[in-house]
Amino acid sequence: MSATADAIHARIYDAIVEQLLPPGTKLGEETLCEVFGVGRTLIRRVLQRLASEHVVTLLPHRGAYVARPSIEEAREVFEARRALEAHVVVRLAREPGTTDLEQLRRHVAEEREARAAGERHRLIRRSGEFHLLLADLARNRAIARFLRELVSRTSLIIAVYEAPGESCCSIDEHSALIEALALRRPEIATRTMHDHLCNIERRLRLDRPAERTVDLREVLAPGRSRPAGRRGLAQGVRRAGALGTLPPGP
Repeated sequence: MSATADAIHARIYDAIVEQLLPPGTKLGEETLCEVFGVGRTLIRRVLQRLASEHVVTLLPHRGAYVARPSIEEAREVFEARRALEAHVVVRLAREPGTTDLEQLRRHVAEEREARAAGERHRLIRRSGEFHLLLADLARNRAIARFLRELVSRTSLIIAVYEAPGESCCSIDEHSALIEALALRRPEIATRTMHDHLCNIERRLRLDRPAERTVDLREVLAPGRSRPAGRRGLAQGVRRAGALGTLPPGP
């Protein structure tokens, strides 16, 4: 049974965000057609969409590759996130709802569960989703859309530049941010978010990219099992179109 464009996009996008497909991986059209049971026209449309989201690079006469951010791009992404997410926490800190704080605490509990279970890919996703959840709770659709792109690009940056043994998005720092929001002090929440994003950037080795190769069929095959409890980021963002609760992506 052939897959739809949205299903193929979600599968590839999620695999990239979860770092199952590392930067530089060639997304061969023939292989993707075989995996999803569709023609080249549909695959090319999906790859164009992924390229517009800056998670795939299309090279003339060479094909599509998972994007590999440069050091300059990495710096720019973190600079943009600091500016954008400062606005998010200011909005939330002014009047944080009890249910908002509870939802954030439940999310952090899920992050801790993923870490305790040793589920690295699930933890990567949950770490990014925490920041998207903040944007969702701030009730600003434009910011939520911009941040979704920045979070997915951050996942690529971490995949390329993460230092061995480091965890680039600290769960304890997420908890500290929630408590800063609970104080209803925008200046404290802003400083906490700024320090958190700076710490993520500081834990990266922006000098030596990692190298890793994978088998597209093994990662993307529709029958491939995925850890329990994982929800597709692309699917979650679509469900959050009304910006109520975000069930989706540091």
